This record gives sequence, structure tokens and C-alpha cells, in this order.
Amino acid sequence: MKKTVITLLLLTVTSLAAWAGKPEKLERLARQYKGEDGFEMVSIGRLGLRLFNGITAVAGDLDAGEKEALKVFKGLNKLIVIDFEDIPAARKAAFTAKTEKILSGMDLILEAKDNEEAFRIYGIDDGKNVRDCILYSSDGTLIVTKGRFNLDSIGKLMEMAQ
Repeated sequence: MKKTVITLLLLTVTSLAAWAGKPEKLERLARQYKGEDGFEMVSIGRLGLRLFNGITAVAGDLDAGEKEALKVFKGLNKLIVIDFEDIPAARKAAFTAKTEKILSGMDLILEAKDNEEAFRIYGIDDGKNVRDCILYSSDGTLIVTKGRFNLDSIGKLMEMAQ
């Protein structure tokens, strides 16, 4: 019995360790392309996100939907937005291939396809939260988040939008 428990624990830790480096690998990859023409990257850390939440909350009249939207971002520690749509075709193909190789070992939450373009959402869904969410569009957009999104807050936000 002890061997079984220890084996399961080791397998769980190993799989979590394999996932844990994915956002960092994507950030390192993006930094390699940062100086390219047509490649844009914006990285906002924990302090920037907290300042954004604080300034937005204090700045003015927020309705219920806007307040609920702010709650969604409360659990984030880092946000990286990458636009690689306008880099030269050869470099774009190389970046896309490397990105898809990194993403291939991750859990796919949602995929939508339109003609030749695909939009995918990756992350760790533990039932209550989605952690380290990555949004990838093959047309040239990559959004990497570190932290967690509360699924209840997202559900409330979607209800308000209908």
C-alpha cells in the first residue's frame, strides 16, 4: 500500500513539474524574438496588475459588470501579451512551430477553428479555478497568464453579458 501511494505521489509531482515550466518557456521564447520587426510583447507583473486593479477601482463609477470583471483578474500574478502577426513569414513559422511544441504537452481546455486559423485555450482546471491559462491563436496572438482565474467569477461575468 505504501509503495502504491508513494508511486502515485511521485507521478502527480512529476506531471505538475512538467506543466509548471510552460509559461516560463513561452516567455523565454518570446524574449528571443523581442527585437524582430513586427513582433510586439507586453509583460505586466504582479505590481502592475495590482496597480491596475487599484486605480480602476478608485478611478470612478463602476457598474456591477465592471466590478465583476475586476474580480476575474484578482488572482493573476503576471500577464504577457504577444503579437507576432506581422513578423516575416519564415520567422513566424519558426516561432509558431516552437510555440506549438511547448504547448503540445499541455492540457487543452478549449479549441475553436475557422478555416486555417485555430484558437486554443490551455490551462490547469481544478474545478474551481483555472491556473496558468494560455490563449493561443495561430494567426499571430499569444496571451500567457500566471496565476488563477476563478470560474465562478467568469460564470457571473458571462451571465451578465447575455
